[in-house]
Amino acid sequence: MKIDKQLLEKYFKGDCTAAEAAQVAAYLDQSETPEADEWFQAMYEEVEKEIPQETILPVSQIITKEKKGTPIYSRWYSIAAAVVMLLGVCTWLFQMRQRNGGKANLALTWDTLANNDKSIKLMTMTDGSRVWLAPHSTVIYPNNYNDTSREVWLKGEAFFEVAQDQTKSFSVHTGDLKTIALGTSFNISTGNYADGSIQVSLIQGKVAVTSQSFSLILKPGEMVRYDGTRLSQPVEFGIREVMDWRNGKLIFDKTALEDVFAKLQARYGCKIVVGKNVAKSYKVSGVFRAGAPVQTILEAIQYVHGFQVIKKDDNTYEITTGKN
Repeated sequence: MKIDKQLLEKYFKGDCTAAEAAQVAAYLDQSETPEADEWFQAMYEEVEKEIPQETILPVSQIITKEKKGTPIYSRWYSIAAAVVMLLGVCTWLFQMRQRNGGKANLALTWDTLANNDKSIKLMTMTDGSRVWLAPHSTVIYPNNYNDTSREVWLKGEAFFEVAQDQTKSFSVHTGDLKTIALGTSFNISTGNYADGSIQVSLIQGKVAVTSQSFSLILKPGEMVRYDGTRLSQPVEFGIREVMDWRNGKLIFDKTALEDVFAKLQARYGCKIVVGKNVAKSYKVSGVFRAGAPVQTILEAIQYVHGFQVIKKDDNTYEITTGKN
């Protein structure tokens, strides 16, 4: 069943007739909702540009925890998102519209939890599921989470420990990829590869990885990568490298240089500009402390591979061979 995006917008503004609302509700009950997912991503990207980065709100569900020397603070850099449309128009934007005389009938409300810090954030959902959010990562979920379904949207990287509930599966949306679990633990990253691949790594239990064109089941110890068009075959993965961020480390194991740069950008929220003469296929192996300055890591790698690191500003680094 497909649906018109204008009808989705009407529904989440609260402007639908009873018949239209029933149609949308039936659509959202499907396991595949590509139109909603596509619209969600577009709205999320639009709103993300407008959200003031200094907005800080406490979240009551956050747990303070310290493990293996990695601090996890009880205060999140987060935004409680009251959404006019399905995909993330936040309270701040809504209030700005109210000041301009606009009104809205909110059908759903959403929370946006953005980890803009260098530490790991641990959140316990209302069903008992736990989410560890990596630095510079974001999770969005509806306020009625666990009432009829358990769905979250992820940008960045997170580890999920899902509470058992045979009546409601747990789903993570990343782009047009959907990962479904009943009770399990798994890791998802969306920015650790230069080609933009999404990586799903199953620690224990069972998950289904689906899109409009495929569906497969992962076994514990298997991972897949999806670049937006193609899904890799399930392969075994090195848990030390995949879960390094949970242990306060940054581990590369024969990792292509271009993927090293992509992972650093994802973990540090920085920008790395790579010159065209730099051999991006060089392999990198090494272990770094997760809190080490990104420039220190780049300079350590440069001695092996012979490139130069130029700091352009506080958040931008240029990688060059020094040759024209």
